[in-house]
Amino acid sequence: MNKIISHLQSIFDTETSGRLILFSPLVGIVAGLGAAAFYWLLELVQAGILGRVEGYYPPGSGSEVAAHVAQMPSYTNWWVVLLVPALGGLVCGWLVYTFAPEAEGHGTDAVVRSFHRLGGRVRGRIPFIKSAASIITIGTGGSAGREGPIAQIGAGFGSFLATKMGLGEHERRLLMVCGGAGGIGAIFRAPLGGALFMSEVLYGSTALEFTAVIPNFISAITAYTVFSSIWGAGLAFTIPSCLEFSNIAILPFYLVFAVVCSLVGYFYVLVFYGLRNYFFRKLPIPNMFKPAIGGLMLGAIAIWFPQLMSGGYGWIQKAIDGEMLVGLLVILCLGKIVATSCTISSGGSGGVFAPSLFIGAMLGGVYGQVCAHFFPGLIEHPEAFVLVGMGGFFAGVARVPLTAILMVCEMSGSSGRLLPWMLVSLINVALLSSKWTLYEEQVSSMVDSPAHQGDFVIDILEQIRVGEISYQTRHVNLVREDTPLPEILKLAANSKETYFPVVDQADKLIGIFSLRDLRSVLLGDKAGGLILAVDLATSPVFTVTPEDDLHTALRRFTHKNIDELPIVDVEDSRRVIGMLSRKDVIAAYHDRITSLRHTDDGEPDVSSATHEVAE
Repeated sequence: MNKIISHLQSIFDTETSGRLILFSPLVGIVAGLGAAAFYWLLELVQAGILGRVEGYYPPGSGSEVAAHVAQMPSYTNWWVVLLVPALGGLVCGWLVYTFAPEAEGHGTDAVVRSFHRLGGRVRGRIPFIKSAASIITIGTGGSAGREGPIAQIGAGFGSFLATKMGLGEHERRLLMVCGGAGGIGAIFRAPLGGALFMSEVLYGSTALEFTAVIPNFISAITAYTVFSSIWGAGLAFTIPSCLEFSNIAILPFYLVFAVVCSLVGYFYVLVFYGLRNYFFRKLPIPNMFKPAIGGLMLGAIAIWFPQLMSGGYGWIQKAIDGEMLVGLLVILCLGKIVATSCTISSGGSGGVFAPSLFIGAMLGGVYGQVCAHFFPGLIEHPEAFVLVGMGGFFAGVARVPLTAILMVCEMSGSSGRLLPWMLVSLINVALLSSKWTLYEEQVSSMVDSPAHQGDFVIDILEQIRVGEISYQTRHVNLVREDTPLPEILKLAANSKETYFPVVDQADKLIGIFSLRDLRSVLLGDKAGGLILAVDLATSPVFTVTPEDDLHTALRRFTHKNIDELPIVDVEDSRRVIGMLSRKDVIAAYHDRITSLRHTDDGEPDVSSATHEVAE
């Protein structure tokens, strides 16, 4: 493995950010395979436990055709519905708190925390423990979604790959995020939404991790391609064409609906963390038993309303099709809030995306039918509010307005209600839901993130170009590749330089050697004229151009622990035009700091505050 890694590092210039473009497809492939395996195992467990044991077969949705006709548990089977989620919670609690306590709860928050506070590090066992615990939780009826464990599968591999390739903390964070994007984009068949979600969910404001966007898109599209090649392409929901937005006169109804989404969202977050903080955490029992208590509470609710178990996509489809009465929609909306809080706030494992879509869909169904009752002439299709509720509600509770719009569009294959989606999502997030979120590890903006702690400090070296240094006055000793060792020794003895670029017959750079390399040869077998300059040279050679800034140069010095870099022509990366040393960089930094501190009037410049020279 180490030889393979060393070979890859010698081929690719792993100092530059372009390496993320090379590694993100690999992360996407693993994320897609992980999503496919997770999906298969979850379907298997749900069919065996919810179906055969509990007698519950939920309706299908979108392109995922149900394997059985929808069926509710029988009245005589009530005790099974009560106990199975409790047993699932017991197994989940033992698994999580024995092997990986950080895998409890909804996994996306763990990825957010790792990005901001852990340098992108994810323990190797986390994806496996999280996946197993989530399959058990959801497969036994727990009210949770699939995005949390899937995000951690991809994020775990991204972190692992970055560590093995010797990448820096910044790149490890980004590869971890793009792994999560790949997993979410694959499992929900929404690659663009998955990519944007992992860039947007990191912050509680409208900030976006722009440096992660391109790697996220590459990873998500790759993962979606892998997943679709195994399970087929499709849509999560089927949308009737009659639900397309066409009447601008009903926009005021959506303005009111944004307020409704905000109020119910606040209630959702209040119950979700209220149960955790004031009930489950205060229970005088070991943590591993608390998910069983949550499962028992869920089972007690599911006896009467089994629709609240698992993700509930089939029931969202029923609401979209207008097949549910307003009374049931109200119960399912409020019941899902309590059911999800019992499952995840107790320490159970799973995501909050699918439950949030469910709550938003039921809320939209209630609001649409109420509006249609009082304004029958204006509201012809109340089911349209179901679609808007899915995106608008999740946008508020997760603080991800762009993701909510794009992901619901992809999952439904429809952009016909883009205007009300945008209206409800943006108003809900920007004006109404600024004080609460389901993701506690979000930070307000980049300024508040430890991951960007040094980004807002003025870096003097980034303001100085290599071309500003008088390297032209310094003679460069170019050594032809066929120069024998005795001539090289004579050149080194008469030169003050310590690094010697090696060029071919056309004076094009092919390598470089230092006095240290020369000394190691002298300690060898004294082959004399048999050793040529090309034998001493190492490659690939780290270089800079006159247009590069000194911050880039310093990073390259540090990466290879070298003291000099060849300066090459901007238009010909193999034509050496000078040499840059660490001393040159330090001198330029000192000169610039001195000039900033002593302006013409003798007053110190405010920009001479804390400056970072190196990362």
